[in-house]
Amino acid sequence: MVAALLLSAADRTALQRALERRTPLRLCERVDALRSLVAAAEMRVVVTELRDRVGMSVTPLLVALAARAAGPVIVLRASLADAAASDVLRFAGTRVAARLSLRELEDMAVAVAPALGGDADARADLAILERVGPLVPRPLKAFVVLCAASSTSRLHVARAAALLGVGRRTLENRLARASLPAAHRIIGWGVALGAAWQLDVLSRRPKQVAADLGFASGAALANLLARYGGCTPTSLRDHGGFQAQLERFAALFEGARRIR
Repeated sequence: MVAALLLSAADRTALQRALERRTPLRLCERVDALRSLVAAAEMRVVVTELRDRVGMSVTPLLVALAARAAGPVIVLRASLADAAASDVLRFAGTRVAARLSLRELEDMAVAVAPALGGDADARADLAILERVGPLVPRPLKAFVVLCAASSTSRLHVARAAALLGVGRRTLENRLARASLPAAHRIIGWGVALGAAWQLDVLSRRPKQVAADLGFASGAALANLLARYGGCTPTSLRDHGGFQAQLERFAALFEGARRIR
């Protein structure tokens, strides 16, 4: 059974279509109703936004669900609106395992398919945001959330700016004012960290990671990792490889803070 707190009619319809009546679905718009649903029946998956119809936070309930011995897979549906991005950054600090899905990046069916298939593997996005979230200037929070959530090689600066609803020059100016690298560098770091997570934390093979992230070859992935982290796919398979690269990324924000 799936429980979902979704405010978007399009998301609700897409989720119903994805389940195709094979899996019972319970929909709601209030956190108290979601709490009742998960208390009344065992849920395989909980799909939710971080605030309900009246603005109440869903995070305390998700923390409680994550503390269960056999809790449901949590799919966190969010947007790139400034307030929503700030909520995502605060949620990352709870260390609750969840699959972050941005409305601007993927359809509801794509977001929930891995969870329905039993794939409970955590992704790098929330781990990245937990570390750097407190360091990110307010005008760049949504951009950093986008970069962390989009770990494939297909995001580029023009598309990132369009998804954020700003001009490319505006985005680059915000980064420059914050003493941070250009947008393509932050995007590239997101991909590199996504790869490091798969290689280290999930123990996946380099060829599989290259394919997952949309690279034409393992050599292309290796070139990216060498350029950003000065490392190789093989070295990142050693325990701690992801954390070491994450600290390098966080150092960009810490250094910028000292300059500002």
